[in-house]
Amino acid sequence: MRAAPAFELPLTLSATERAFLALLGAVLAAALAAWVWSHVDAAAGPNGRGWWPWLTWMPAAAGIGAWIAWSVARPKPRTLRWQQGRWSWIDGGIQREGMVHPKLDLGNWLLLLLRPQDGSPACWGTVGRRRAGPAWHPLRATLFAPAAAEPDTGEGAPT
Repeated sequence: MRAAPAFELPLTLSATERAFLALLGAVLAAALAAWVWSHVDAAAGPNGRGWWPWLTWMPAAAGIGAWIAWSVARPKPRTLRWQQGRWSWIDGGIQREGMVHPKLDLGNWLLLLLRPQDGSPACWGTVGRRRAGPAWHPLRATLFAPAAAEPDTGEGAPT
């Protein structure tokens, strides 16, 4: 069985991915604010406090949630490498070795879990087909190829 060729690939968040995370933060913050305000509104009695708080607090909460999510999702430059049958990546100037596990495969986009061998916390990375360029096929072949079979020594083989 042939081994996958060596490749190097940058892992960063795209603007689309950051926008999706900002949208997710906005929805989460607005839902949380709506839940809290529903309890405050219910405590005011059967008529509640009216519509103006709903029309001001929910968009404000959504905006704050989007801003927080956008600022937290700053792209951290990482470089993923496959060389000599081993995964390694450079994270913050430190080279780490470990395992890479695909967690979500959408065909043209992958969510990867990077688990270092040294026991430091795992990190996540995303890669799309366009950003990967020519490294896309070797990446997928390396991630999804079956493990190489053990060489047959002839022991235990039927005669």
